[in-house]
Amino acid sequence: MLPENRSFLVRGDDGQEYGPVDLEELRGWVRENRAGLGTEVRLDEPGAAWSPWQNFPELVALLAHVHVTGPVPGQPGLVIAPLGRRVAAFTLDLIFIFILWVPILTALAFAIMPDFVVQTGVAASLTPFSPPELPLRGEIIMRLVYGSLVAFYFAGFQAAHGQTPAKALLRLRVVDQSGRKPSATRSLLRALALIFSMYLFFLPLTYAFFNPQRRAFHDFIAGTYVVEA
Repeated sequence: MLPENRSFLVRGDDGQEYGPVDLEELRGWVRENRAGLGTEVRLDEPGAAWSPWQNFPELVALLAHVHVTGPVPGQPGLVIAPLGRRVAAFTLDLIFIFILWVPILTALAFAIMPDFVVQTGVAASLTPFSPPELPLRGEIIMRLVYGSLVAFYFAGFQAAHGQTPAKALLRLRVVDQSGRKPSATRSLLRALALIFSMYLFFLPLTYAFFNPQRRAFHDFIAGTYVVEA
């Protein structure tokens, strides 16, 4: 039976020697992608020779355990994003979308419902607190335009860059199970699931508070994770 308290010295990519470190500290190094298969290590004992990581059964077992139990399976170096920054990024993205939505909606209103625009202007000058109600056709168009804008905004930026403008500002990114930016199909699926959650008063998003990987409904649907950039 292998001793559990053996310490190791590690040779870094820079050729320098680090350690001695025990298995628990090495576990942290694996999570940070500082060590793993191919890393040269030796026992902290006089005359011990340098050998590849995989020559030590306890290090192979440690590596396998980290890959299985890490926040993103098979990607121990990724760090799950804190919920506070995710909420802040999502709120900021909605503000950006609103800024884009207003001129688009205004242009459509002039093109499709000029009479309603005139009525709204007249009503606003006479009774500013009682503008005319939006016609059903106009409300449907407004919702379709907004939903399409949300879908293209989130899906487009995530497929192209793995992050929206707000996520880039707050150093977050979206990845799939391989640790790469999601595909166009996966990004679109994630965006549509997010819109579904928004129409349910954001309730499906609260699931992120109840799982260790902090994945919301749309993350489970698309197979994605939000991690530190």
